[in-house]
Amino acid sequence: MMAGWLKAITDRRPGLESVGLMLLALVVLLTAPQPWIDARMPQTVRYVDADIGLDATLADPAAGARLPYRSIKRPATAGWLVWDDVPIARDGPPPAISTSGPFSATLWFNGALIGEKGRPGTNAADEVAGSIDSLFAVPERLIRPDGNRLVMRLSSHRAGYTPYSLVQSLFLMPYSAEPRRPVRYYLPLTVLGAGLVALGLAFALRARRIGDGLGNWLAVALAGLALTGLAEISRAMINYPYDWHQPRQALSLIGLAVFGAAFLRFAQQRWPASGRISPVWIGVTGLIALVGFASMAGYDARSAAVTACLTGSAAIWMAWRGDAKARILAAGVMVIPLYALLLPGDLIDRGVYALALGLLALPATRWPSLLQPEPAATPKTLALQSTGRLTRLACSDIVHLVAAGNYTEVHTRSGATHLDNRNLSTLLAQLPDGFVRNHRSHAVNLDHVEALTSAVGSRYQLVLTGGHQVPVSRREVARLREHLAGRPA
Repeated sequence: MMAGWLKAITDRRPGLESVGLMLLALVVLLTAPQPWIDARMPQTVRYVDADIGLDATLADPAAGARLPYRSIKRPATAGWLVWDDVPIARDGPPPAISTSGPFSATLWFNGALIGEKGRPGTNAADEVAGSIDSLFAVPERLIRPDGNRLVMRLSSHRAGYTPYSLVQSLFLMPYSAEPRRPVRYYLPLTVLGAGLVALGLAFALRARRIGDGLGNWLAVALAGLALTGLAEISRAMINYPYDWHQPRQALSLIGLAVFGAAFLRFAQQRWPASGRISPVWIGVTGLIALVGFASMAGYDARSAAVTACLTGSAAIWMAWRGDAKARILAAGVMVIPLYALLLPGDLIDRGVYALALGLLALPATRWPSLLQPEPAATPKTLALQSTGRLTRLACSDIVHLVAAGNYTEVHTRSGATHLDNRNLSTLLAQLPDGFVRNHRSHAVNLDHVEALTSAVGSRYQLVLTGGHQVPVSRREVARLREHLAGRPA
């Protein structure tokens, strides 16, 4: 019993190690601190979803609803945000207000104008799109001992979509000459992205070496993640106008869709199913992903929904069609859709890269045959089995095979006929790809086919080496023509 348990653990070791590394990546994601930024932010702000004007906003200290700034919705015309009691002092480094998001704004500190993020307006024609990230110095002369107040008039008519979070950040921080989001914010993504690029190259190189396209699907999947990562990091490189935020997020979403779709296609080819199950499965998955996309607001939520649908579908396929190791990997893959649904905002910043790297790194380096098995060597000989005798026969000498009940007749180019005690299907599974079934009771070696002929009544025959003829089923004609047309002379 102990020996059987140890053997089961050994057989599943590649999958267990991969999932273990992925779970370690998950623990790091959930416990590691975010990049530290020396900043303070309001617990809540007052928000007025109407263009009441600066004087009315300053005159009524109770105006507006008090809520977290990240929950502010896009105003119908222009809205007013008020941060009361800004915790600022005269001593220390020069202070500044940092704010980011797909909106335009004008900012006043204690009633004095300190800067503009584009130009807000009541409609798209009146508005000038501001930069996605902005930083405004607070002059020392405006700072009071207490009761400091920041007022923002903001609008968002050029976003092109309904943002999940209109005001993405609102910080009081030391002044800097650079308003862009700092590069260190994307340091985890950069490190993980470099690992994924190396991993994708490893899959592609192995696919080329062993002549199998499975690794190319994995390389395409990781290229999709690299595209998403580049779209995210670009925010630290270019402080673009906020109306370019949608194309950037759309590019990120496309990268995640490529990742999920290519990984699903890999799973289907690695652990295949017969018939038209695969294309139907992909179609249904795509439809569910489209419904998830349409039902969500904001690109973070939409990206999470699409990623969850595609990777969840791949995990279910692996659990259904795969072996014990594949089912263990499927459990690891299922962590990605769960993470996407529970932490959609962190999925694109860190989550999907760390989880994908954790799941695939060991198979790519230590257990490459788990995802990209070496192709089986083409047999050169066939061991014929008959009662009391085993005969070795070169596969190249076999011309055709004929079913004989539970046995199979093996005809050679010398004219000899051998009887094997296995049925035709079992024997074909032992032969190279050049042997194909042309009839319910017949199979041929394509190297010995000289012609495909037809007669009256849609009757087809194959002319073989030596002039022998065998029948062809009408349903096999098209497939045989493809084989013969693609076979070198």
